[in-house]
Amino acid sequence: MVKKLFLVFLLTPLFLINNVVAQQKINVQGKVIDKKTKEPVIFCVIHIKELEKWTITDSEGNFKLEGITPEVYTLETECLGYEKFALTFDLKRYSGQPLTLQIAPATYDMKEVTVVAQKGKDLNTSTVLSTAAIEHVQATSLGDIMQLIPGNIITNPDLADPQQLSIREIGSNANSAMGTALIVDGAPITNDGNMQVVTTAQSLSSDYATGMASTVAGGGVDIRAIPTENIESIEVIKGIPSVIYGDLTSGAVVLKTKSGRTPLELKLKTDPKNKQFSIGQGFNLTRTKSAINYNLEYSKSNADLRSKFHEYQRITGSAGWSKTFFTKNNPLSVNLKYSFYKTIDETKTDPDAMTNDEEYNSKEVGHRINFNGKWQLNKALITDISYSFSYSNTHQDSYQKRYRSGSSLEALSVATIEGENIGLYLPAVQLTEMTIDGRPITFYGQITAKKVNTFKNKTINTFLYGVDYKYTHNSGDGSIYDITNPPYVSSSTARPRSFDDIPAMKTLTFYFEDKLTFPIGSTRMTLQAGARINNFQASGLFKSDLGTYFEPRTNMSYELVKDKHKKVFKEFTLNLGIGRTYKAPSMLYLYPDMAYKDLKVMDWFPDEAEDRFPVFYTKMFDTSNPGLEPTENLKKEIGVDFNIAGIRGNVTFFDEKVENELGFESHYESIHYYTYDPEEVPDGTVPDLASLTKNYRDYFVSYQTPMNISETKKKGIEFDLRLGKVKSLYTEFSIDGAWLKTTRVYNTKEVYNLPSSGSSSQYEYLGVYAAGESRESERFNTNLRMVTHIPDLRLMITTTLQMIWIEKYNYPFYDKAPSYLINKDGDIIQFTNEMRTDPQYVRYVTEREEDYWQTESFPPLFMANLRLSKEISDNMSLSMYVNNFSNYRPLHEYDRSPSSYSRRNSTIYFGAELKIKL
Repeated sequence: MVKKLFLVFLLTPLFLINNVVAQQKINVQGKVIDKKTKEPVIFCVIHIKELEKWTITDSEGNFKLEGITPEVYTLETECLGYEKFALTFDLKRYSGQPLTLQIAPATYDMKEVTVVAQKGKDLNTSTVLSTAAIEHVQATSLGDIMQLIPGNIITNPDLADPQQLSIREIGSNANSAMGTALIVDGAPITNDGNMQVVTTAQSLSSDYATGMASTVAGGGVDIRAIPTENIESIEVIKGIPSVIYGDLTSGAVVLKTKSGRTPLELKLKTDPKNKQFSIGQGFNLTRTKSAINYNLEYSKSNADLRSKFHEYQRITGSAGWSKTFFTKNNPLSVNLKYSFYKTIDETKTDPDAMTNDEEYNSKEVGHRINFNGKWQLNKALITDISYSFSYSNTHQDSYQKRYRSGSSLEALSVATIEGENIGLYLPAVQLTEMTIDGRPITFYGQITAKKVNTFKNKTINTFLYGVDYKYTHNSGDGSIYDITNPPYVSSSTARPRSFDDIPAMKTLTFYFEDKLTFPIGSTRMTLQAGARINNFQASGLFKSDLGTYFEPRTNMSYELVKDKHKKVFKEFTLNLGIGRTYKAPSMLYLYPDMAYKDLKVMDWFPDEAEDRFPVFYTKMFDTSNPGLEPTENLKKEIGVDFNIAGIRGNVTFFDEKVENELGFESHYESIHYYTYDPEEVPDGTVPDLASLTKNYRDYFVSYQTPMNISETKKKGIEFDLRLGKVKSLYTEFSIDGAWLKTTRVYNTKEVYNLPSSGSSSQYEYLGVYAAGESRESERFNTNLRMVTHIPDLRLMITTTLQMIWIEKYNYPFYDKAPSYLINKDGDIIQFTNEMRTDPQYVRYVTEREEDYWQTESFPPLFMANLRLSKEISDNMSLSMYVNNFSNYRPLHEYDRSPSSYSRRNSTIYFGAELKIKL
């Protein structure tokens, strides 16, 4: 029944198109001027939100919108360098006289400047940050800007380690980061093609598998490479997104870069660890009615002030051209942008150390071309078309030079096929070099069409439909090193493979969505429902190697009260939403490495060094998992927006369950192999392997295979309250924050483990452990923000008092004893309580101290932060910030581990920024 109602709602617009009541249409015209200088603003976008009608101003600031049905609408303006302007007006009372819209430049001598995060105006729960807010943060990276989102904690800027996005959760998680879409100018930036690891057949938590250079393979985008100086606006979508956004679970961070006229702007930013310089400009080409933008930025960061041996450098640049064609009838906007970046994350050993030759670095060079815009057609089935196409290529180079050291000679096999082979002995200490060469490329295309219908009873229906396609491939050479001098040696030594041999990722998606706004008496309701049909790893239009997945999404907003003349309840809106989202596995999980097991069958080690050699039997295992599924999230939320006696705010309760999270888990196989006895070789002769006796034995081998192994449950309450302004203090007060509870279930399937026997022989049985080991984390924090804005002094001061009222975590009891044992023949033995203390089986049990299961609760924590921006003139401004200016850093003793301590809060930290406009 529910599915039928859902389909009826989605098909409604198909019937409405043919039943639109003919209504009188009018034209709306006007002029946009600068509120400060009273000069016309050219190339400013004028948009009627409800109707998807838009145009731009001409060279004299004039605009005209034609064919508008008289109703109550929201008229919005958008222009680079100006605060967004929104006006709600009744066109039924429009006299036909030109409107005059005064928009405020984003300068501190204007009262309209906003430097705090704002709630998004769409149905999905989101937070919007304007240019002024982004600049006031004085961000070094995108991660610094994300601290403005309610519920996030303020930390000091740091580029030492990779940074990934997270939304609505406590702690970091590779799956959550991979499931957070980063969208720049309408196209996603993806990490799906990142393969920068030595091998996936071994645990990715080990240096053997990942190498010593930093990597975010299998996770989200490293946002350190995203410059902040060229960002015009950011929208962080936390709730149920529109169907135009896909291949995500956690949410989306949508960036729009600058396009339009700006003065030549120089910025110099410094703090103890980071140095940054940028230059940018945008100018209008009046003759061609177009605009050109460019931006260059360089950053350098040291991880430790006392040492210069871990350094991160970034250089970025972009150039864009934008123009709107056919402005009088069917405006078509075109934005073409080229951008590049280069990052170097480098670590060297101290020359005073014995291993002063060691070096590790990760370098990336990326290029991206983006082509996007929209076209207002006003046709029978299409009102407006949006399009976005992008191409990106990246060269990832992970390099390490390190000493491989052991206690004695190490035996190595270099075989690449199964069977018996002669290996070689390596010195105990050897300097090794390795490069991992990755070259991911991505092509993305999306086209979305909208049809808007209006009716006499103030009903507006918007139906959208579209398609997107994403292609990702890695043409890199993979691991490059001397196979006779590898960086690591073990019985599972990897073999190099070319990434270019790995198949490409292809995703084809169709989507549709209907949005219906209609009055119910004096109230008003908006319903939005849609779905995405994802063809992951598409092998044809309707064929898939991974599967086709259906994503239904629904949002509702019910405006119960909206009357600014009331004294108490001026506004009250109820919001509801539920939806499912999917994120496809990245190439690292879809195409893992082969596992090589080099089983030593004999050591031939005579006195003469030149005659020594080991004998191996090499087995190969396919580690891929044909049953791998995308990660999925079921999002549910309910919230309210209100204005009660002048206090504006919103509160949202959310509940999310992220299932089928990806990871690598140990897989065991029992094999039958043999060894030779060197004692059978006659003295003074070389072994004739064919004549020696094979002593057979059973043996467990293990390797890592990708699996849907874990899940995350997220629930919480986030809020934002605007308390109003005390005019005598020039200060506006607001409180935002969140209560978050994050539960991470580490294993949703049975786990197999073979304990170490402490000798060359193995235990007879595998231990099989129940699913369900987990961790629960809880936090409640608030931010009291006091924004002091004195236009006459062109001064902006933001004081943020952050309080963490509740912070705790615990590990729910999990008995880390096997449910049963299984031997090499597959026989099962139930594990009993008596076996827990039996010396033969005691290694299968991990006993925990009673303290381990305690809840670790931290006392409330306070931190005070200050940001100040002063415009010295129209051409110069100076900004500074101080984090934790009270230097409050209490020492906490852990309940779960007495006599262990940690300092809470970031250290006192400060920085400054100088901006010059020419």
